[in-house]
Order: sequence, then C-alpha cells, then structure tokens
Amino acid sequence: MIRTLGAAAAFLVAFSGAAFAQEAASIIHAGRLLADPATGQVLTQQSVLIGEDGNVLEIEPGYITRDGAAIIDLSNAFVLPGLIDSHVHLTGELGPNQLLEEVQLTASDAALRGAENARKTLLAGFTTVADLGAMNDSIFALRRAIAENRVPGPRIIAAGSAVTPDGGHADANGFAPDIIDALRNPNACSGADACRRAVRRQVQAGADVIKITATGGVLSNTAASNSAMKKSPPSSTPPTPWAAASPRTPTAATVRAPPCAPASIPSNTAPISTTPPCD
Repeated sequence: MIRTLGAAAAFLVAFSGAAFAQEAASIIHAGRLLADPATGQVLTQQSVLIGEDGNVLEIEPGYITRDGAAIIDLSNAFVLPGLIDSHVHLTGELGPNQLLEEVQLTASDAALRGAENARKTLLAGFTTVADLGAMNDSIFALRRAIAENRVPGPRIIAAGSAVTPDGGHADANGFAPDIIDALRNPNACSGADACRRAVRRQVQAGADVIKITATGGVLSNTAASNSAMKKSPPSSTPPTPWAAASPRTPTAATVRAPPCAPASIPSNTAPISTTPPCD
C-alpha cells in the first residue's frame, strides 16, 4: 500500500529532460487517471512509468510492460496526483488530556506520535504537507527520517516552533505562572528586535517556513494581541523564502514579505503577500 502511494506521489515531481534517459523501475497500470488536474482531464487504461528516482518518466496509453519494471496494478482504481495539505500539526492532537500532556510528554514522544500521524496522512493520499507549528526537535527529526526513507510519511515543509507575541497564541498559557515560565515558547517575543531575532534563530534551526501566530487563534487561551509584533520593521534581506501567519482577520497582522513568493502560501485565513512568484 505504501509503495503504491509512493509511486503515485511521483506525479508531484515535474518532468525533466534527464528523466527520459532513465529506465522505468515501476509501471502503474491505471484504470482511470487524472492526467491534468488543472483541466480535470481523465484518461482511461493508462501506464505511468516511474524511474528509479521516483520521478514520472512518461504516461503511455494502454497497459504496457518493460523489462525489469515492477507492475503496480491499479487497473480497477482511480489514480491521481498526491494531495497536499497546507496546514497540519503532525506531532500533536487536541484532546481532553492536552494540558496534562504538555507537562508529561517529551519531544521524543511527540516525534513518535508524529510518525504515526505521518503514516496515516500518507495512506490517506497526502504526499506533501506543511506542518505549521511543532517542537523543533520533534518535527525536524521526523522530516529528516521521512526524507531518508526511514519511516513512511509525506514530504514535510516544517515551520517548527512558531514565532508569537509574549503571552500570545503559541506561547504557554492556561497554567500557573511558575509552570508558564518553565513551558514558555523560546520564540515568544516583544518588539522589533526580539521578533526578528526569533525569526533568524528559527531559520538557523532549520525551518522551511516561518509560522507567526500574529493574533489569537480559534482555541487561544489568551487575550494577547499582535501589538508586540506589528511594528517590527522589515529586514533588508529576508532570511526565509516565505512565511505563514494565522491572523483572525485579513488586517490583523502585517508580515514582511520577500521580493518573490510561491504561488500558494499556506495561511488558514488570509494571504500575507501579493508578491510575484519566485522563478
């Protein structure tokens, strides 16, 4: 099952000239194939040739074979590109024991739970996810393990620990003051310099994207706002290619955007940039 999904995930990789020089390592026999998601074009009885590197080599009509290529028989199935979820939290899940688990579970516990959720996510058809908020040690280790094929899961674009105003949505809240001090988010910041420092340290730690909880979230246990962050002046050289924010209204937060940005920015409420896409 995982092998089948992994082969289907190869649709996410763009064709390249080098790909056509490869021999097919496996061939998917697709009964129905979503050949062009942009137009909704569906083809029947197609063969999808996959190279050793996991890239799609070509699509040919009919059910073909190649010497040495494994056949993945999906002739009775509908085959489509891997799905993308632009906002997940693989290492945690809300529940009645949430507050207790925050003081009982370690980063290692979170990583192992993340591995379980990553496998479930892959088997549900998602081959890329943006994880927008988790302990650095947990999510970065899981990202690496999946990339090295040590555990099954989708490709992870990881934010790691969110940048938040002191006392904000991603800071420790709902505990006694001495517990809050022990659990405080290391990326909690007030003022331009402190928040810029938090961003740069998160980049240094290995974040693919910066998550900023600019205001309270739906489940916030805090009345803190984004006033500690909104006056942060832009850096002359943005340290990361893109960022994600969770404002409750489109005008609730202002985030410095880079000179170019991907066509899709994972924000659960409003885009934070109208900059042109990067090449």
